[in-house]
Formats: sequence, C-alpha cells, structure tokens
Amino acid sequence: MKKFLLIVASLFTITCASAANVEKIQFANAGDFALGVMVGVPPYNLSVDHRTPTFSVDAMWGLKDGFCHTKAFGDNGAIDLGLYVGYFYYSDFYAKSWEMPLAARCGFNWEFVKNLDVYAGLQGGASILHSKLDYYESALITPHVTGSSTGSNGILGIYSGVKWMFTDVFGVKAEYSGDWLDLWSLPTFAGGVQFNF
Repeated sequence: MKKFLLIVASLFTITCASAANVEKIQFANAGDFALGVMVGVPPYNLSVDHRTPTFSVDAMWGLKDGFCHTKAFGDNGAIDLGLYVGYFYYSDFYAKSWEMPLAARCGFNWEFVKNLDVYAGLQGGASILHSKLDYYESALITPHVTGSSTGSNGILGIYSGVKWMFTDVFGVKAEYSGDWLDLWSLPTFAGGVQFNF
C-alpha cells in the first residue's frame, strides 16, 4: 500500500508540473458516454486452487463538468455515473464456480495534463455466485456429493484510476478497486482500453 501511495504522489507531482497544458476538462464532459474493457488481477486467496482473471466492461455517462474553476487548471472537474459488469471462474476442492460482480458507480474526474484523466469514486452492488458441487468424501458416509447453488455477495467500496487518451475516441486505462464488504469479488488491479463516444 505504501508503494502504491508513493507512486500516486509521484504522478501527482509530475502532472502538476505540466498544468499549463490544461484549460478545461476534455474527456468527461456532461453528456459524454465512455465504454471500458478491462482484464483484472484477482486478489490472493489461499482457499482457491484456480481463478481466472476478471474480465469486465464498464460504461460511464458524464453528468456535470467544469464546475471547479482554478487558476492553474481552468474549468475542470467532472462527475459521471456508470455501471460495472465483470466475470471470473474459479475452482477449489469442493466446487467449480463462476461469479459475476455488478455495480453502480459514481466518480469524480480531474484532468491534470492534456489527454490524461484521473478519476476516483464509490461503487455499490452485488456479485452473483453460482457453484457446482462435485467432490468425494469418505466412502463410508457419502461416496459422491453433487449439486449446485446460486447466491450473491454485496459490493460496497471505492475505485480509482487513470485514462490516457491517444485520440478523442480511443485510449488505455488502469484501475484499482477496493471492496469493504467482500475482498474477493472485485479485482485489485485492472487494465484495458477505453472508447469515448
């Protein structure tokens, strides 16, 4: 965590030095629509033998922009509202399972330098879990146990990230997620591409 904060502080210092490049927010304007596709690194869990990366899609709509006026950055700051949908698969001794986290998001965007959008916000929702049981116990009690179950876990936490736009339409993004209710459903770090419409 200390390394992560040090990296964020370094990026903040570097980007502030280039503040003259920014006069207003570019990529999170009111009415804009953005679509992101990412692959996430799963959090570490000792009880799971195999887990795929989290594949996700997020969509954001700009609600308000340019409401924070500063001398260095001009009319900056934007608020957006969005949705997050992910999917991953894992297995352990008892079951083969898939999970689909679904979350609503509300974020604040700030653009320190041209083409770079830094954002952070809150997210909440639920993760749908489906498990197919298939394991052996003692032959004297239950030779073979099978079945399936479906349930859900709550999601409530924060997210933050950066987007670098190569053009008005296409860019790359990296994101950190933290879940206060369940440290398992969301990827810790994710990266991918961004499309603006």
